[in-house]
Amino acid sequence: MLPPPRHDWAAYDAWLRKVDPEPANMLPWRCWHGVAGTRLHRQEVFGAGMGAIRGASYPQPLADAEILRWCQMRRLNEAETDFTFQLVKSMDQAFLQIRNQQITEDLQHTFRKK
Repeated sequence: MLPPPRHDWAAYDAWLRKVDPEPANMLPWRCWHGVAGTRLHRQEVFGAGMGAIRGASYPQPLADAEILRWCQMRRLNEAETDFTFQLVKSMDQAFLQIRNQQITEDLQHTFRKK
């Protein structure tokens, strides 16, 4: 894939930060992205009175049934399904930790004492 023009700074920056998974991990990577749209979120709103109010949408773990359904739809064998399932669950745990840390930092910034 060719790089975008250098004068398009946002596109060029995104292209430089692009991460390609190892070829052996492409199947779990595609599965994680494929089932990400089925993820549930827990909504919480913080604040009261005349102060700052901030809502946060906490992502929930991907449902095991959705991952297995994705594998079944692609007719993966038992070994591929097991590998994909385990790696997707691990990727999802890492995503949840990073996203929850981002939400916590955002809330701390919003409700900081000035």
